[in-house]
Amino acid sequence: MRGVRWLPLGGLSSGSPPPLRRLRWLSTTSSIPPSGTRDLRVWNSLTDRVEPFPREASSPLKWYACGPTVYDRAHLGHARAYVSQDVLRRVAERTGGYNVLLVMGVTDVDDKIITRAQEQGVAFQTLARQQERAFFEDLAALNVRPPSAVTRVSEHMAEIVAYVEQIQRQGFAYEAVDGSGVYFNTQQLGESYGKLDPRRQGKIQTEDKEAAEAQKVALAAVEEEKEDEQKTKKDPRDFALWKTAKSPDEPSWPSPWGNGRPGWHIECSAMTHHVLGDRLDVHTGGVDLRFPHHNNEIAQCEAHNLSHQCGHHHDAEWCNHFVHFGHLYIRGRKMSKSLKNFISIREFLAAGHSADAFRLFCLQFKYRANLHYSEDRVRDAEAVVDRLRGFFRSVMAYGAAQEVTSNSNSDTELQHVKSKRCEPQDLELLNALFTTRAQVDAALLDDLDTPRALTLLLELLSRGNAYLLARQGDSEAPDEVLNSLADYVLEMLDLFGLEELHTEFSAMMRRRFASPLQSQQQTWTEDHGSSEEQEALLRSLVKFRAAVREEALKDPKHPGNAHVLALCDTLRNEELPPLGVQIEDLAPGRSVFKRLSMAEREAAAQLETKTETEATTVVEGEEKAVLAQKQREFEALMQIAPTALFREAGEFAGRFDAFDADGFPTHEAGKPLTKSQSKKLAKKLAKHEKSYAKFWQTRGAETAGEQ
Repeated sequence: MRGVRWLPLGGLSSGSPPPLRRLRWLSTTSSIPPSGTRDLRVWNSLTDRVEPFPREASSPLKWYACGPTVYDRAHLGHARAYVSQDVLRRVAERTGGYNVLLVMGVTDVDDKIITRAQEQGVAFQTLARQQERAFFEDLAALNVRPPSAVTRVSEHMAEIVAYVEQIQRQGFAYEAVDGSGVYFNTQQLGESYGKLDPRRQGKIQTEDKEAAEAQKVALAAVEEEKEDEQKTKKDPRDFALWKTAKSPDEPSWPSPWGNGRPGWHIECSAMTHHVLGDRLDVHTGGVDLRFPHHNNEIAQCEAHNLSHQCGHHHDAEWCNHFVHFGHLYIRGRKMSKSLKNFISIREFLAAGHSADAFRLFCLQFKYRANLHYSEDRVRDAEAVVDRLRGFFRSVMAYGAAQEVTSNSNSDTELQHVKSKRCEPQDLELLNALFTTRAQVDAALLDDLDTPRALTLLLELLSRGNAYLLARQGDSEAPDEVLNSLADYVLEMLDLFGLEELHTEFSAMMRRRFASPLQSQQQTWTEDHGSSEEQEALLRSLVKFRAAVREEALKDPKHPGNAHVLALCDTLRNEELPPLGVQIEDLAPGRSVFKRLSMAEREAAAQLETKTETEATTVVEGEEKAVLAQKQREFEALMQIAPTALFREAGEFAGRFDAFDADGFPTHEAGKPLTKSQSKKLAKKLAKHEKSYAKFWQTRGAETAGEQ
């Protein structure tokens, strides 16, 4: 059979070779290229068909994702979209080999934010920052990787104003006659307007069930125009690019049309242009953003980028590929804040559900299908978690049952070391493994078919469990086969973002296949806490130190604060480096740490020893210099006879006006000395007389000895 590789069983084992049997292996003439070089094909809402993601060898895949309007907590409806997007990104990068530049926009200027801030009695900027931080914390809790860059509306006002000005210069914007703002002129764009309008695309017949659902959802999302807006527009389809402030008290920014703030749609267009330029490769968001938001983004960007007004000529599409993620429904209605039927991400996790369970809940359905939430479906996802955990526990149990001593060098024990010989069931499992790998890759690259990929993976686990059961009484099963299977399952857990399971099972496999030395190291780690726990402890320590240091720096000259800062420096410079941790202070309140390699740790210890030696040398030198100076001053003082002390000694010279016959002062500043003053001076004189007599007595003895 052409293109099929046959493997003989037995291979390099000693002894008489068994009769040759043949197993069909993976085809060597498969038309499927290796993982990491194939195009990822995903449904394109612009064309209503599955198309490959654009690929440019010399540049990254420029991908923009609409982020949150940060006025309240994110719920599971948001989470469904961002988890699906995260899986799509992981597959694009790892399976498709795309170099992804993902930018996410954050709307931190919006009527909802302003209203909510007023209700809470806080500045709208404060509320926006709090909710933005909470949003990214929630995504991190679901193991969603952060974007490559984030754009905030409030930080791009100049770019937004300039973008609107360009659209106006191109003839696609007009100022409202009532001065309420600047509107986009949809009539001027002609037939080019409405590329994602479901009322226009609804005429397109599609046999794709999920695409039909998406069209219905988008059509239902078409907003009714406010009556006052209809009066100011030339066409009901026109939309605001810039809204003039109605009150001097409301948040606003300067513009050629008066103080105000941008419309919703223009924000993303201007921010993507600032970061990614005139063209995008991929744009993603929930299906509710398809119309009017993404539709109007296209109109704005095409008007802005127009090459020739005559004929409305465009060099290329502003964005080649739009991907929309399905809604999450609960009790028959879309989960949303406006309907107050949502479950926040934090509430979901606080109820005892895991991030892995939610991700598996999403993975069991197509990313663009509308998904209905229920506790039963979450339990189904948790059952998958249990199946995965059961497989790895079986691997561990099999390893414990078959474990042999491998750290002895005696001839008797070496005779019982496991054979590496592959039997038919071993080769069958390897064949199933590599067949599954190819099928899973193909499913993921074909419109991100995660339900199919997950089914294939679970079928492979079933074969793995059957293999373990068949091999349970055989002490000659090679570790490499089982390790290959476990490695692939771990690889898929990582690809799907099932971080908790991946971390747990990775540690199990390290114990299962560890060498004796590695086992000792792992035992030490377990006795002293996991690496994750150690990292969390270090983060808490560094965060606490940074906060204390920031407070002390507010008044560094205060004695107490100076002492606190010295302690902070000691912790950073002396205490932690020998333990393999280096803190770097970036700014007051902001510090980071890194783990030091053994070489860096030794270098730090050597530097500390050298510094201590140098410091000791400096201190000793300073002490000697001080002592020498004091000795010189003492010897100079001993040259003054007691009767001349108050006239010639530096401490008293020029201080007194009159002296008695013995040289004792009687007047200072024209006034007789008081009894108290005379008493103090008499004590000084007595001390000097004693030192003077002892000094010259010692000198006389030394002189006599030398003679």
